[in-house]
Amino acid sequence: MPARVRRWLADVCNLQRGHWLWAARVILMLMALFMLGMAIDFIGELHIGIFLAALFFFLGLALLAGLGVRLGIKLLNLLPEKQGWIFFGAIFFVFSIFNLPEKTSILMALLLLLTGSFLGAGIYNLSGGRWIALTPIRKALTVVFTSLGTALFLLGLIYLLYPGKSVDHLKACSMEAKHLPERIALEDPSQQGAFRIDSLYYGWGKDKPREVFGSGVALRTEAVDGSSFLDGWRKLSGKLRTRYWRMDPDSLALNGRVWYPVGEGSFPLVLMVHGNHLDRDFSDPGYAYLGRHFASHGIIAVSVDQNFLNGAWSDFASGLERENDCRGWLLLKHLEQWRDWNACDSVPFFRKVDMERVVLIGHSRGGEAVSIAACFNRLPGYPDNALEAFDFHFGIRGIAAIAPVDGQYYPAGIPTPLQDVNYFTIQGSMDADLRSYDGLRQMRRVQFKDSAYHFAAGLYLHGANHGQFNRSWGIFDTGYPNNLLLNRKAIIPVEEQEQVALVYLTAFVLESCHPGSGYVPLFKDYRSGSHWLPDLVHLNQFHESTASILLDFEEDLDPGTGTWGVDSIHASELALWKEGRIPKKWGDYRNNCVFLGWNNEKDSLPAHYSIFLDPSVSDQIEGSLALSFLSADAQMDPGERKVDAEGEDGNAEEEDGDAEEENSAAEKDPVPVDFTLAIRDTLGVEYTARLGDFQKLQPAIKPQVFKSRLFWEDPESEVILQYVSLPLEKIRNPDGLGISAGAIASISFVFDAGEKGTVLIDQLGFSR
Repeated sequence: MPARVRRWLADVCNLQRGHWLWAARVILMLMALFMLGMAIDFIGELHIGIFLAALFFFLGLALLAGLGVRLGIKLLNLLPEKQGWIFFGAIFFVFSIFNLPEKTSILMALLLLLTGSFLGAGIYNLSGGRWIALTPIRKALTVVFTSLGTALFLLGLIYLLYPGKSVDHLKACSMEAKHLPERIALEDPSQQGAFRIDSLYYGWGKDKPREVFGSGVALRTEAVDGSSFLDGWRKLSGKLRTRYWRMDPDSLALNGRVWYPVGEGSFPLVLMVHGNHLDRDFSDPGYAYLGRHFASHGIIAVSVDQNFLNGAWSDFASGLERENDCRGWLLLKHLEQWRDWNACDSVPFFRKVDMERVVLIGHSRGGEAVSIAACFNRLPGYPDNALEAFDFHFGIRGIAAIAPVDGQYYPAGIPTPLQDVNYFTIQGSMDADLRSYDGLRQMRRVQFKDSAYHFAAGLYLHGANHGQFNRSWGIFDTGYPNNLLLNRKAIIPVEEQEQVALVYLTAFVLESCHPGSGYVPLFKDYRSGSHWLPDLVHLNQFHESTASILLDFEEDLDPGTGTWGVDSIHASELALWKEGRIPKKWGDYRNNCVFLGWNNEKDSLPAHYSIFLDPSVSDQIEGSLALSFLSADAQMDPGERKVDAEGEDGNAEEEDGDAEEENSAAEKDPVPVDFTLAIRDTLGVEYTARLGDFQKLQPAIKPQVFKSRLFWEDPESEVILQYVSLPLEKIRNPDGLGISAGAIASISFVFDAGEKGTVLIDQLGFSR
């Protein structure tokens, strides 16, 4: 029977040329039937010429693609059977080892194949005595192609080792304003504090990779069961993870490096946690510079070890999935341990820890984990499984996130909410890992509901990268070999990046643990602490619990309504007026703003955007000291202003040419957008102030993260909001008099500077 089956298959599969010919004819007929159906569907709707063009386009494109594949197969047949697999392997190698845009990967694969082919063929001809037997033409070709292959190899090697090119120093436009904020008259928070420092390690005592968390621990902790929060610790990769770390999901270690002040307590407590990095390149030592500094200022600082949750070489099949909820939960388990030590008279921290003054600082995935921890801290149970009961309720006063992710974990499927804590986030423009300012998403979700003063703030630092906030990570934000493509010369020195971190994080911890310390102005406007900071571009974002917000653009789709205390909104002479999401490189900020565009090229009458207040709000805003809002250059063309035909200039072409020249000049040396704020009181008296006199909006920042645009597909720049606070006492009428907040009837943005532009406005209100 098997023999008969084989003979039958051989007879059936013996295809002749005629078989293939008729198979092709039937395939063409089937394609024609599809096109006939299209023709019937569009009869009477499309012109016959358009339909025939579409027919030839779709059918011709498909057949040309088939011809290309056929020619490619014929070319591949030229490769020797024994070596051909290496050429294919080289292509897949480039696509798998580099994380690059598709077109760039194709180019790199082609260069690899050409370099190897030219060099290899040249080596063959030059070795084994074959050179003598070559004809003069073949010798010349051998020299040419061997030289070309050598040149490609050397150029590629030099380019990969080349650190990149330095960029011109970007001036901070805000420092050129006429009215600068008053400098903070306090000690530089980056300077060493007065306390003497000691340190120790605590942990489960069974850490095999590191002795400091093994036999070197001063305080021993019990492992905790995190299996409810972890997926992916299974199969081969999970077994290899367990073998290396000697732990399972139900036995996770509580390890930490502690720096603490010597003296009488109680002291505030700061937990610092790293993000995702190669698990065996340990991340927790990288915050020692922060830990020692905090301790010198009378703060117990802990760098928490969560390396066992990080990515590993053994994750080739599968790794941990969306584990940030576990990272956040582990921080709360650390706090439980500290609460126990604070009540235990046999440990060094007996009655030394102020558990009502806790700050959490996280970096990268850790930046989201600290927000998750603060969220879990208020809940009675795990949002994804209420059977996992919580009973934390620690005195978490502040959350600081360094270049955080957002959305790696959603509690119960919603973005992580935060309430009644101070929040601070910092992001660098040269971040090659988190290339978008995700921390602003979380900042905008912070809600203030109690009676205490709270603030949420952000800082965008031009030139800073992802890794230099952690000394263990350093200048490389990506792993090998993609790190060879980074433009490292455009990254600021590590000393400057750490200086900014020390100033802002120390000020944040002090202000969160000791409200009223006097550092809040630093988070509103870095210029108040510029004497502590390097000469770089810093862009601040800010919101405080005492602010009265008139417009946040989240309430409805009607651009003529406000959030609170607004009677109506009107606009005139604008080229663009819309509400929409605030864009960023990766998606959007999930918050709305108003886009206001003006185009005065053909009309000297400036555009206006006016907010008329409801008279009933005068009592609530009375006593406010400043008009505040977030704003940014929208980096978009507003389009043409709609004007009557008789109002158009007959020299439109000439004007367009002039505009193109001006735009070209602006591209070389961009000028900050500017406008006038006009406030009218209930008597109709107008008070004005020019934005640029107080705060200049930084033009679009275009960081050169990689050596070439070939290596990334992100937009060149990202819209970065800036906090603007205009003191009401400096907004004057023609008689030089200021205005009281309670007497304000309307606020107008008058776009009378520059021929055209577009700005974003958000969080407009009054600050006390």
